[in-house]
Amino acid sequence: MVVGIGARAGVDAADVVAAISTVLQPDWHVEAIASIDRKAELVAAVASSMGVRGVTYSASELSTVVTPTVSVRVLRAVGSASVAEAAALLAGRSTELAVPRFGLDGVTVAVVALCLDGGPGVRAIL
Repeated sequence: MVVGIGARAGVDAADVVAAISTVLQPDWHVEAIASIDRKAELVAAVASSMGVRGVTYSASELSTVVTPTVSVRVLRAVGSASVAEAAALLAGRSTELAVPRFGLDGVTVAVVALCLDGGPGVRAIL
């Protein structure tokens, strides 16, 4: 699984891990954490604490991904109408969310099953 994350300012890695743990199924294995490049330090901290890889994308890259949810507030703040869903879909090289956008305490999480088709998303994280 690939977990896409978005977070408001002031959110720390423990907050993100707590939000992730609320949506993961017991039999799911997380391969990577993905987000926008401006959250690279947070992604690195979360990925390190979970023992997985992290990957980030520019707002421009995220804005090319079609997502079920869009946010005008997020668009104005970061330049992409989706962060968690778009990052998960892009990194997981998928078009379908296993867990759509879920928010908890300033953290947004979305999950996709990693598509192992050799596409660019897979190369970016493995």
